[in-house]
Amino acid sequence: MRPVGLRCEYVENPLGVQSARPVLSWMGSDFRRGAHQVAYQVVASSDEEKLKSGDYDLWDSDKMESEKFFCIPYEGKKLYSAQRVYWKVRIWDEQGSMSQFSEPAYFEMGLLHPSDWKGRWMGFLGGLIGNGILMRYSFKVEKEPVRARAYICGIGYYELRLNGDRVGDKLLDPGATDYSKTLLYSAYDVTDGLGIGLNSVGIILGTGWAGTPRALLQINIEFADGTRQEVYTDWGIGWCVAKGPIVYNSIYDGEDYDARLEKDGWDTPEYQDTFLIEHQRPEGWSLATIIEPPGGELVGEISTPIRCTGVTIPKHIKTLPDGRELFDVGENQSGWVRIRVKGERGAKVKLTFAEVLKPDGDLEMSYLRLARCQDSYILRGDKGIEEYAPRFTYHGFRYFTVETAGIVSIESMQMEFIRSDLKQNAEFECSDEFLNRLVHVMWHTDACNMHSIPTDCCQRDERHGWTTDTTSRAEGSVYHFDVSSFFEKWTRDVFDTQDKNGYFADTAPHRWGRRPCDPQVNTPISLPLLLYRAYGNKRVMEQNYESMKRYIEVLLKEADDLLISRTGFGEWACPVEECYPEPYGAGAVSKHVTATLVSTAYLHYSVTQLKQMAGILGHDEDALYFENLAAAIKEKYNARFFNEAASQYDMGSQSSNTLSVSLGLTPEKYREAVMRNIAENVAEHDYHLTTGNMGTKSIVETLSENGYEDLVYTIMTQKTSPSFGYMLEKGATSIWERWEADRNNNIMNSQNHPMLSACNVWFYKYLGGIRFIDDTAAYQQLLIAPTIPSQLEYAKTEMDIMAGHVSTHWKKENESLMLNVEIPFNTSASVIIPKKFAVEWAKLYEGGSIICDYSNNASLCQGITSVESCEDRYVVEILSGSYSFLLE
Repeated sequence: MRPVGLRCEYVENPLGVQSARPVLSWMGSDFRRGAHQVAYQVVASSDEEKLKSGDYDLWDSDKMESEKFFCIPYEGKKLYSAQRVYWKVRIWDEQGSMSQFSEPAYFEMGLLHPSDWKGRWMGFLGGLIGNGILMRYSFKVEKEPVRARAYICGIGYYELRLNGDRVGDKLLDPGATDYSKTLLYSAYDVTDGLGIGLNSVGIILGTGWAGTPRALLQINIEFADGTRQEVYTDWGIGWCVAKGPIVYNSIYDGEDYDARLEKDGWDTPEYQDTFLIEHQRPEGWSLATIIEPPGGELVGEISTPIRCTGVTIPKHIKTLPDGRELFDVGENQSGWVRIRVKGERGAKVKLTFAEVLKPDGDLEMSYLRLARCQDSYILRGDKGIEEYAPRFTYHGFRYFTVETAGIVSIESMQMEFIRSDLKQNAEFECSDEFLNRLVHVMWHTDACNMHSIPTDCCQRDERHGWTTDTTSRAEGSVYHFDVSSFFEKWTRDVFDTQDKNGYFADTAPHRWGRRPCDPQVNTPISLPLLLYRAYGNKRVMEQNYESMKRYIEVLLKEADDLLISRTGFGEWACPVEECYPEPYGAGAVSKHVTATLVSTAYLHYSVTQLKQMAGILGHDEDALYFENLAAAIKEKYNARFFNEAASQYDMGSQSSNTLSVSLGLTPEKYREAVMRNIAENVAEHDYHLTTGNMGTKSIVETLSENGYEDLVYTIMTQKTSPSFGYMLEKGATSIWERWEADRNNNIMNSQNHPMLSACNVWFYKYLGGIRFIDDTAAYQQLLIAPTIPSQLEYAKTEMDIMAGHVSTHWKKENESLMLNVEIPFNTSASVIIPKKFAVEWAKLYEGGSIICDYSNNASLCQGITSVESCEDRYVVEILSGSYSFLLE
């Protein structure tokens, strides 16, 4: 029962915490049936020895009667900048037994006040455009440090170095933000990197999204005698810049590196004599210049950083007619290629990247639009094997070419998968190998497009966080990954785009698209609610509640009788035959779904969700207002779009009908008839979808929830166009932006685009049956309700939630159905077991004993609080633990 998995702000032992009242969470390790927490005690101390000895000088919560194990706010003494807090927790279970204290954990505060930053933003305004600028500074340390922290924000990107070594393992840092609103800084423990005597700090600056690179650095050093030393960026104290070997860097274009320009040891104390000689000389060092602050608030970055998460060895395909060598990394990925080369000085290696090949077998570069997608390396030629990988760019590609000039040999190459290092949250396996391939491809597509923001694509001249896409995509990402801190960070990015009128932008950070955003955008409403449902994060709702209300208010102002006609997208990217031709809306605007329907349907959905949040936050009058408003919108919507005689919405398309059902607009008495029309429409299209960005997830969910699981299976395993199966049959290893991206190529031809794959929830939520009850936080109550198609024999699903590990495994065999369920400590679940695969008089067993028969005679056992036989299902209420059900 001892608590494990202690986290602060959803992160284990974070540095740079910005919140004055950080939230704490833990898990239980008791696997007994029915085991749950009834009370907890959190204690905190200013050092680890005090914590171990019982001297809780910062906080002792005392015994708190509560089942809550997530988002417990720190309530101790006021915390100060850079303070480290050691904490632990113990709990009491349902039998009144007290656990041991957990192992100690810690969190460390960042710089909480602007006055903590002593320095100024520095860079170079005299040129070096596109160069990877080198900055250096040397300083003396007279005594042995006992504690040292470096705090840095370098935009666009930076790499921090101390005495010749790289600090930390973050890549492409800091995460993307609107620098005028939010600036993310990182905190590093550099105690072991400092020495007595002369020390040198170096910073390499990349362009990133900044235009003019700049850095703000603060190093705080503490000594045993209580004294302190501060090192920071400022003018006139010795900070200098130089042209580095990165002669050009661009997120879209790539990076050019000339190793002949390397300054050996430039970031070490030993370089000081060379530095003095080169100072103010051509190709040497110049004084760094003060650069205007970007304007945003400095916030500690504790969201999951970008790292290398995997390595692939490329496979040689062929030599092209012009001598370039063509390679395949086997899977469309985001990242770069690391090379090890040997050759003469001035020899050059150029790598060019693309997702697909042209019919003649060369790279297809037109899909990338204006992005060059190319890295080059010029050898210095005097140190044997040289190694290179870019620092300040990344590419989306499966194929690349290698072109050389001069005498050079490629000793080795490896593709490095670069993305936000989010923990994989779920796994799925079933009896259909095609579906096992598809679930990986959808996960992989999502992973490739997690780069501090949820990007739309990872290859061309875009790579932005579209708020339209996440309206449908976000829930699937919660199944795929632990996005607790990632989505909290990006929620701030979204709200940073809100203007004075209340409108948000199409992308966050806003570097592309419109403001106001398309009115169908539901992300500013749905994402705070999703963070609460998945992770118990109430803070985001509290902080942004008034902003969400302003968004609804401004949408209502533009509405005509509660209907919104403005749109830029509508049901975007349906199959090409369902869309208006180019140039109208890039050939992606649906001609069979009225845009007003989509915009108004999502207005209703947003109002409904805001009503839920008002209730959670205790704003009862608001909740009543939003409830009535939703009802009024529903009435106007149905009056405009619903054909009662035909039980159809709008023009009767799959998207019009399914969005109306899934977003809660269809009156209950017509629901069954509308669902029949959706199913018939799918059959009329030979079991293909006609849906786009919003409707694809919606139709898969709606059919699954209304008894059409066999139809969904047929759709998801379809092999002819338009379908996911067609993509895979054509060799896709990631999901395309358009259903027909292989043959109808316009400006929308990304081959790695998570938009349509938002229906990935089908695997975990429906086949696996792991669903979440709306009225709970942090998924403390679950609904286990697998929708089992007749075409599948078994499915296994596993997922981690805040409380721990959830798993389901069902298997059909000889007119019986087996379902194994595992529910973590401190949670409960309603389990729905369908009767359709067993004989009419089948009984329900658990662990070999009958717990209910077809006549509803129940016999409860440990952990099962109720069981009921319904017409088409058994309903079992269970507490935490492992269960093995058998229906036969």
